[in-house]
Amino acid sequence: MLRKAFVFAACVCVLIVASSCKKKETQLISEEKPKQTEAVRERKAGEPYVMHIGHAQSVESPRHRSLLFFKRQVEKLTAGNVVVEIFPNGVVGDEAQMTKSVSEGALEAVRGGDLEFVPKSMLLGLPMIADTLEDARKLCYSNFVQGMFSVAKEKNMMVLAVGDDSGFRQITNSERPLVKPSDFKGLTIRAPQIPATVNFITELGASAMVVPFTELYAALAVGKVAGQENPLALIDSSKFYEVQKYCTMINYQFFPELMFVNLNWWNELPQRYQSVVRSCANDMMEENGRITDAENESYIKHIEENGCHFTYLTPEQRAAFLPYAERVWRKFIDDGYASKAELKEMLALVGKTVSW
Repeated sequence: MLRKAFVFAACVCVLIVASSCKKKETQLISEEKPKQTEAVRERKAGEPYVMHIGHAQSVESPRHRSLLFFKRQVEKLTAGNVVVEIFPNGVVGDEAQMTKSVSEGALEAVRGGDLEFVPKSMLLGLPMIADTLEDARKLCYSNFVQGMFSVAKEKNMMVLAVGDDSGFRQITNSERPLVKPSDFKGLTIRAPQIPATVNFITELGASAMVVPFTELYAALAVGKVAGQENPLALIDSSKFYEVQKYCTMINYQFFPELMFVNLNWWNELPQRYQSVVRSCANDMMEENGRITDAENESYIKHIEENGCHFTYLTPEQRAAFLPYAERVWRKFIDDGYASKAELKEMLALVGKTVSW
């Protein structure tokens, strides 16, 4: 029943999304029903290996556009022997559901996914770990981070590539400019299902409400939550500026963006295709970063033109949030997600340490 429901939902929703896209690039989304959604399948001689990839963001997002880049490269370099089909906008489930589908073999891959499957990777998502995107990407590509991913095999998955999820996350709301920690008191801020984010918002005196990304616009529109936090690329592509008045440029957090792949499917790929897919996945993450870096200023301009007011924190104003962030770091260690030694090892890569 799960497989049938997945196939039906994927086909109907992808047809709707594909027909509404205006850009030629987005027309590369598959409009065909996957013939079989199990990762382990009987293949006839000469048939291509099919890689269905789900993600939760819009077709305008850097994530989707870099996935299109990945699709073109993989299909070109394998001469069509590996075919990539992309399912955006959460049409095959939210990130937790898609990651579970990859683990169970109902989906070959997910971009983004549920970091709970690689708990130590959430070290990267601790608030105020990195001060620049250069430092954020240095962490993502480090051997320290690569060593975290073997645990995914316990869930029948592997992490094919890692990058940063569209740059630093900023905070928007519909009530007032947020300049100092006390400005957060009394607000309800949407958070993804990531403990570090929930804890940071709570430490600042706001209420954190977990809302799936695919439901966030509606939650903001009806006032279920007053604010949210996301990279500029997603604030713009999801049109949150239509339901938010203020944006604080705090650069407080970035998320590692993992690409999970079903291990059984991966092991069926001939080694020559594995090499191509892995290389293209790493290039895809770099392409995502290039898109983000090149377009951040245009995102700001477009968001401002649509009536959202920006507040830029000075280094001193941003530093006032660090004690609240360090409380989250300590709670993360106390809750057993990682050790203090691991936290210190990671911080040392960007020239930081803990104060406790």
